[in-house]
Amino acid sequence: MTKNLNFYKNKIKEMWPNDERILEEFNFFIKERLGKDVIAIFIDNPILSNKDIKEIEYFLNQKGKGVPIDYILNESSFYRDSFYVDNRVLIPRSETEILVDFINNLKFKPGSKIVDAGVGSGCIGLSIAKYNQDLNVYGVDYSYDALTVAQINKKKLRVKNFYLINSSWLYSFNKKTFDLIVSNPPYISKSDPHLEDLKHEPYDALVSCKEGLENFKLISNQASQVLKDDGLLCFEHGYDQSESVKEIMMMNNFKDIRTIFDNQSLPRITLGKI
Repeated sequence: MTKNLNFYKNKIKEMWPNDERILEEFNFFIKERLGKDVIAIFIDNPILSNKDIKEIEYFLNQKGKGVPIDYILNESSFYRDSFYVDNRVLIPRSETEILVDFINNLKFKPGSKIVDAGVGSGCIGLSIAKYNQDLNVYGVDYSYDALTVAQINKKKLRVKNFYLINSSWLYSFNKKTFDLIVSNPPYISKSDPHLEDLKHEPYDALVSCKEGLENFKLISNQASQVLKDDGLLCFEHGYDQSESVKEIMMMNNFKDIRTIFDNQSLPRITLGKI
């Protein structure tokens, strides 16, 4: 049977009759991976090369397993850039752009030090460092896999003022080192039913003990030591965790604590000074 794009388009409709999102992702895949104009190619509907067929069959195989499109393409858009991603790191979320945008609108003295605790793909730290080249930004992670991906993105974005360190949260740093600490730590409870929807993403980057709050406790305690006076701690957290995170920060002597809401008016970011 001759295979063209309409053949695969119809196949997708048969495989996922009630999910138009898959077809949208297929069109995006054709544009990004095959470098083809989707509208023009569906109109002309040419015979596909063996290479194109192999790529499309790979897409269908991965979508059949429920793999997110970002992992299939090894690419994820975040803030103002495109990042390399694979299943060693979380896929960046649009909510996190609010956190980055907030920090990028703060005023810092040249040479100020910022650390992204739990750097993952590097999307937070690199998005701060790239657009604040007079700052020194550090990315910390205990996972060598995550640090490897962050290093790929550092080279991809050509960011020089971004430094990667292998550490369990902030244990490796001296007192009063940083002007700002930002973290989007694992915060999902082990019992959360939504974990099944995230099965292709790294479990350790998603889940935290004590109803998802353990990492906030560890980081807040360490941050109270390694932040300079009036230094700022910024957390991203689950929409239902803001009050718990506030309490944790207060217990560690943070002040002027406030919450920032996401685009769905849900409490998503909590921050405070030491």
